[in-house]
Amino acid sequence: MAATLWPQAMSVAVSLPDARKGERIMLLTTQRDAPRDAMQKQAKTVGASELSVPADIRVVDKVPLLGSGKTDYVGATALARELAGSPAPLQVA
Repeated sequence: MAATLWPQAMSVAVSLPDARKGERIMLLTTQRDAPRDAMQKQAKTVGASELSVPADIRVVDKVPLLGSGKTDYVGATALARELAGSPAPLQVA
């Protein structure tokens, strides 16, 4: 939905833990004006569930990328956790 709304921007959606709901979606985007209500309208237009709309949208200078130019989901999740103030998950050996 973000790519449709803001095709010139780089965006990535990641899932973060949420105490109440289990998880929540955070969108990291380079789009300077990225209101959540625009995402809600887009979801309604395409028939997507409200659950697919990010709970939190954060504007970043750049979206983490791998050397290949593809989205770095591990890096994006770490950045989202940092922005949300979430602690890092426990590592299980």
